[in-house]
This record gives sequence, C-alpha cells and structure tokens, in this order.
Amino acid sequence: MPIHDQLAFYGGIPVIQRPFNSYSSIDETDALEVQRVMATGSLSQFIGDAGQYFLGGPEIRSFEDQFAEKFKTKHAVSVNSWTSGLWVAIGALELEPGSEVITSPWTMAATATTLLHWNIVPVFADIDPKTFNLDPADIESKVTSKTRAIVCPDIFGQSADIESLMDICRKHDLSLVSDSAQAPFAIRNGYFAGTASHIAGYSFNYHKHIHTGEGGMLVTNDSDLADRMQLLRN
Repeated sequence: MPIHDQLAFYGGIPVIQRPFNSYSSIDETDALEVQRVMATGSLSQFIGDAGQYFLGGPEIRSFEDQFAEKFKTKHAVSVNSWTSGLWVAIGALELEPGSEVITSPWTMAATATTLLHWNIVPVFADIDPKTFNLDPADIESKVTSKTRAIVCPDIFGQSADIESLMDICRKHDLSLVSDSAQAPFAIRNGYFAGTASHIAGYSFNYHKHIHTGEGGMLVTNDSDLADRMQLLRN
C-alpha cells in the first residue's frame, strides 16, 4: 500500500500537519454573566432537604429548562461532572447487582467503571471500524439472560446507530443509555445524538463543545427516570 494511502498510525502521512490555533469559547458576555451570578452570593443553591432548593437555585433550573428546550426533551438534569452523570444514569435504572450491561471498550474509563460502582458487570462489544461506535450486530451476540442495558458512547462527535440499538432494546427489554459526552450537537435523522435513548448525557469538561470547567447534563423523556436521577444527583 502506498504510504499516502495508509493511516498515520501505520506510517502514513498525517492529514493534520500543524497544531490548531488556540481558541477560547469564553467571551465578555460569559464574564459578565459570571459576575452577575457571583454578586448574588449564591451559586448552585442545592440543599439536601425537601423544599424549593432540592433541585437547585434559579440559575441551575433555568439552565436545565433551556437545555431541555434546545434538545427537545422533557427533562434535563445537571450534574457536577459527566462521570457523575453516568453514575446517576446507571443508578436510576435500578438494576440488580450482578446484572450485565453491554458497553464499549473504546471510550473513557468512566463509561465502564461507573457500572462497577453499582456492582454491575460490564460486557464489552466490538466497535465498527469506520465509526468507532458500537457495532449493533456484535451487541446482539453479547445479549444473555442477565443483560439489562446498553451503555453506548457517541464517539468523535458522531451519533451511534441509535435506531438499531433501540430495536435491540425493544427486542430484549433493555434500557439504552447514550454516553454522548463528545457529541452534544450531532444530529441523526433530525434529532440530537442520544435524545432517542432512554437516558443520554453530555459533558461540560474543559475540552468539550460547551465547557463550564466541570459539569454535565442528563436528558430523558421519562419522568420516572428524571425523578430518580434528581434524587441521586442531590
């Protein structure tokens, strides 16, 4: 194979041959908003007790409402990191310890380690060599009597084959969690990546499309799942 036809990983010529220019997504408007909130003396305003602040203060709830509207979901639940978001999502499914959840080996470690926290067994399926997202056919081959859910990352800013994954879930009565950390604005068949799943979420970490230093957002159209996620989040 000619060297120019090979992937750079295997000795080919890299497509990107110089560093990207530095870029800041934070502008003067953001700075003014931070100053406005800081001046109130209150930030998240979460209180771990029944009452109006169990779901956070007005800034948090406004952010969630706007996010749900933008992503066309019934509910958005903010978290302090997307790792926390995965932990909350898995907990909200209320799976029995020892249950199996099929996920990807090609992802950040938290996609699998949050399963271990809940005493769930991660089962790795293979990825599609063209998209690096999970291969639905290989997922199907990994389903057993203990399988209860699929956690599917949307890798490199592109949605997984959500239609095929949901078909598998309906066939085997499984839940689908989309780890859409890297794909908040990816669109597939007219909807945002992850929003056709039972639960999805996005990262607001430093190197993501939207960054708040740390943070994340869960979305769902299931009100019972949203309630459980809010309880676990607080």
